[in-house]
Amino acid sequence: FGAPLSRASPPARVACSSTCYRTETDTGQEPWGLYRVHQFTKVEMFGVTAAERGTESDELLGEFLGLQKEIFSELGLHYR
Repeated sequence: FGAPLSRASPPARVACSSTCYRTETDTGQEPWGLYRVHQFTKVEMFGVTAAERGTESDELLGEFLGLQKEIFSELGLHYR
């Protein structure tokens, strides 16, 4: 961010990607057809909100969930 956040500004939203590593050892294939790999890239979403009404955090979480559902739907991937 690099600067103080103002309550008047909208909630701060950030998406970050990182490379992750699994330490588990197994056959590499789950029984339902998914392949597990030892190295993968993940994207995480972070947000900072005010707490004036008490609902800002839940609203931002709903926004993030909506974005995730839209991405998975557009890619034709199932999710729950």
